[in-house]
Amino acid sequence: MATDTEAAAQQADAFMAGKKKADDTAFMFGRVLAEMGIQVGDPDAWPQLMGRSSLSGEPSLFLGTVPLPTARKLIDALLYAESAQRRQRDQGHDA
Repeated sequence: MATDTEAAAQQADAFMAGKKKADDTAFMFGRVLAEMGIQVGDPDAWPQLMGRSSLSGEPSLFLGTVPLPTARKLIDALLYAESAQRRQRDQGHDA
C-alpha cells in the first residue's frame, strides 16, 4: 500500500504528464491555426488557448472564447477537409 507521500507524488506525476501532453497539443494546434492565418493571443482571432490537466492526469485543451468569424473559418476548413477525405475514399472504392 502506498503512503500518502507516494500517492501524492504519483498524482503529481500523472498531472504533470497530462499537462505536458496537453501543452504539446496546444502548441501543435496553435501552429495549425497559424498556418491558417489565425493568431493565438490575438483578441480578434483566437484570444486564448491553453493546455490543462485534471488531477488524475487527463489532458485537455481550453480553447477560450473564439470570435464568430474565426469559428466560421475553422468550420469551413474542417468541412473542406472532411469533404476531401470522403472524395478520396469514394475514388478508392470506384477504382
